[in-house]
Amino acid sequence: MNELPLILLPGLGADARMFSSLAAGLPPIVTPRWIEPHHRESLVDYARRFARVIDPGQPCFIGGASFGGVVAQEIAAVLPGVRACFVIGSTCSDKSRPWRIQVLLPITPLVGILPRLAPLIVGVTGGWLRPATRGVLMQLSDTDPKFLSWGAGAILRWKPSPAATQVPVCQIHGSRDRIFPIGLTNPEHTVAGAGHLIAITHPKEVSELMRQQIERSMQGETGH
Repeated sequence: MNELPLILLPGLGADARMFSSLAAGLPPIVTPRWIEPHHRESLVDYARRFARVIDPGQPCFIGGASFGGVVAQEIAAVLPGVRACFVIGSTCSDKSRPWRIQVLLPITPLVGILPRLAPLIVGVTGGWLRPATRGVLMQLSDTDPKFLSWGAGAILRWKPSPAATQVPVCQIHGSRDRIFPIGLTNPEHTVAGAGHLIAITHPKEVSELMRQQIERSMQGETGH
């Protein structure tokens, strides 16, 4: 397989550890650090700035989980040479946000306290938590509170740019995703029994679907 970089962006409050279980056989995974958002910057404008920072200067694959999947689409709309865009446990439309999530918009500034609370939650309930949930909470404890507050508001205000709606995506979704319910989205691939943390809980299935799409993309480039 041609070793083009695979840029993967984690969910809000997560980091590169979110993709640590993805199987070998994928291109080298690059998970860049988020840049600092400007005051009241939209997700679309942020993604355009971020695209200039992470541009590998060569063809690449890009994708992301949850929040990262939305940012990846906006980056793919402006970054030259993107061969495929993976949307993992995420959404391609602002219509996929359920009302119970959307109504949280007024309190998103308070989300910044979660990194402080995460270790306490793990300490009190750690024995009862699923490993995936415990892992994400530990990643959350290392998240910049300001970025977390901004990101929570930005994704709830996000409306896809016209260019992003034209990006061909490979959407991989869990049948039991409660953040972006499958009934409100139209994924290309559904993993039965998987929830929102599909990249962590079902890495084998996600890896295989990504590998197949990457092979198809490369075959299209060579004309085979």
